[in-house]
Amino acid sequence: MAPKEKFKFKIENENYEWDNQFITGAEVRGVGPGIPDSMDLYVKRLGQPGQPVGRGDTIDLQPPGIEKFYAQDASSEAGHQ
Repeated sequence: MAPKEKFKFKIENENYEWDNQFITGAEVRGVGPGIPDSMDLYVKRLGQPGQPVGRGDTIDLQPPGIEKFYAQDASSEAGHQ
């Protein structure tokens, strides 16, 4: 049996692999050291500006390119790290 495909993504500048094509905002927050609820979560895709990701939002990791997640203080302006 062929090994199951792994889906790659980044949180800040750390690389991670996921066993599922889809990942929720809540799951992203729990990967690695974790992202606290006091921080806003965003995803950046190739050629697109950063988009906010809610805890219940589902991100498809299948499209070409590596999704890059990042967090910033809830009080800061979206898209400016």
